[in-house]
Order: sequence, then structure tokens, then C-alpha cells
Amino acid sequence: MKKQYKKIILLTGIGLLISFLVKASKKTKSIPKSIPKPKIKMSSNKFINFKPAEILKLTAIEQNLINAGFSGDLLNFALAQLLFETGKFTTTSKVYLANNNYTGIKWLNAKRQVATRGTLVPPNERLKDPNNPLNYYAKFADVDAWAKDYKRILSFGAKPILATDLKDFVMRLKRNSYFGGKAGSEIPYYNGSKMYYDMLNL
Repeated sequence: MKKQYKKIILLTGIGLLISFLVKASKKTKSIPKSIPKPKIKMSSNKFINFKPAEILKLTAIEQNLINAGFSGDLLNFALAQLLFETGKFTTTSKVYLANNNYTGIKWLNAKRQVATRGTLVPPNERLKDPNNPLNYYAKFADVDAWAKDYKRILSFGAKPILATDLKDFVMRLKRNSYFGGKAGSEIPYYNGSKMYYDMLNL
């Protein structure tokens, strides 16, 4: 009788143990072995023809332009222009660094432009009146502020914002007096912008 009692206790214990192990196994299966890593969005290959330091700058500036509403062809025209205006970030004047101004926007001293007076423009671009705000570059608080004003400028007059190709973009800039010079000054401006436009992996 005692032996049978011991067998019953032993079998009951084994049954409880098996039941516990099965439940534990189910819980273990429901818990992932490791937390999956978030997918990292790969950066565009648009700038593969540039140096690493240039890629970092271009990637950041491109995002500033996108935040301001640039997209598609206009975004690429803008990138080509700012590369030309800054000499691919090598111009000795460093206007872009001193003023957060990557496309040589002039100061207007008007409410429609959220900027302050920046550095002087080159002597050959200065007007006779020394107090004329256009003798100075616009200085922006940050690159986002520049991108917003840049889009504003491209949206009036000949509306470069509506350009169908890079040549059309430059001609509209010319009609808006974005850059000066005698007749034909749009040719070197276009050629310079086109050189950088062709470097973009579009």
C-alpha cells in the first residue's frame, strides 16, 4: 500500500513538472531572443562624386531645402546653384559661412525677409549710396531661415521655381536680376552651375 502511495506521489510530481516545463517553454517562445534593430534609412547616392566632407554638408543642406519645400528638379537646380555660388564650399569670401547664406542673397532691410545685415558684397557689386541695404548680404539665423527666403525669392517675378530645366532656371534668375553683369552674363553662370549639376548622380 505504501509503495502504491509513493508511486502515485511520484507520478503526480512528474506530471506537475512536465506541465510546468511545457508552460515555461511556451512563454520562452513568445519572447524574442533579441530586440530587432531599427531599420536605418540609407542616404541617397546623389553625392557620390563629392568628397566625404562635401557630402556631409550637401546632405544637411539638402534636408534644409526639403524642409523649406524644395523637391524634384527644383531641388537639384538649387543644389547646382549653391555649389556654383560657393565654389563647392571653397570660395575665399566665405559668405556662406559668415551669413548662413549659400546663394548670395542680398539684404533688403524689409519685413518680408527674415534676416539681418551681413557682410559687404564685393566692390564691383556695390551701389553708389553706401547706405543701400543691397550693398550687404542677408545674414540668416540658420540654414533653415536661408532656405525659406531662397524659396521666397525663387517664387516671384520670372518665377525660377517653375523652371523646366537648368538653363531655364538660370535665365529666370537673370530676368529677376539675381545676378548682374552685361548681356551674356547668364552664359558663365549657366556653365558653372551645369558643371556641378552634372556632378550630381541624378
